[in-house]
Amino acid sequence: MVNSMSFEARWRVLLGPILLLVVSYTIYLIRYPLWWFITHVEQIFTMLIVSYSIVLILALVLLIKDLKIPDKISTTIRHTWVLVGVIFALVYLGLWHLISFIFGTRFGFTPFPNLSGYESYSVYSLPLAFILYFAFAVFGAFVEEIAYRGYVQTRIASRYGYIAGILISALLFSLQHIHVFELFWIIEFLQTQFVHVLLFGVFTGYLYYKSKKNIWSVFAFHALLNIFAVSVPIVVVSTFPIINQIATIASFIILIALLDSIEV
Repeated sequence: MVNSMSFEARWRVLLGPILLLVVSYTIYLIRYPLWWFITHVEQIFTMLIVSYSIVLILALVLLIKDLKIPDKISTTIRHTWVLVGVIFALVYLGLWHLISFIFGTRFGFTPFPNLSGYESYSVYSLPLAFILYFAFAVFGAFVEEIAYRGYVQTRIASRYGYIAGILISALLFSLQHIHVFELFWIIEFLQTQFVHVLLFGVFTGYLYYKSKKNIWSVFAFHALLNIFAVSVPIVVVSTFPIINQIATIASFIILIALLDSIEV
């Protein structure tokens, strides 16, 4: 009876994280058909911000219910760790572009502001569209860190240890980025983005652990990379697609080694 209850208690730890993933997919399922009726990019980003708000509310409810915040995570803005997050984001960007350049990647520039990936949509106002794009990039980083580092990693680490917490939260974080409605989306994600998103989750998980669960450290890292992606008009053209993955793997390995060597 004791063993059975112990086994049940161990698996109960995973229910909240799985619920978070299921709700994310349910939102995708509801949101997916709406894309076909939307003509303006401002509507898209408004819809994305609203859907992420639902995920944030659920994550906060689970944090309060399961972890009794603020006892389990640090919500205090420690400027040292925020600075560490910013510095590591800049180091990653420098390493990734340097390694890519060494392997023959070419860089070009586009007009600013640039709505990369949304060129087929109309805009009511280009400045407004970019502001919403920028807001979604920053807000999305905050929601994902609250959900997957603040809640999922802390929840799992409390039962299985910090390594399991980092790895499982990174995996669920990666799965959350897969739009599971069309096979070509899944294949494209696995071929082009999965390595980056998984290693991103592992590094931010380790940064979260090293910062003694300070959520602002990982938010600073995540938000700055998102801001760079939407704000800097650089086009990366690789000779071979695998170059991007090589640069990503090498950059995150170096970042983890550097993070392992510091104490703040």
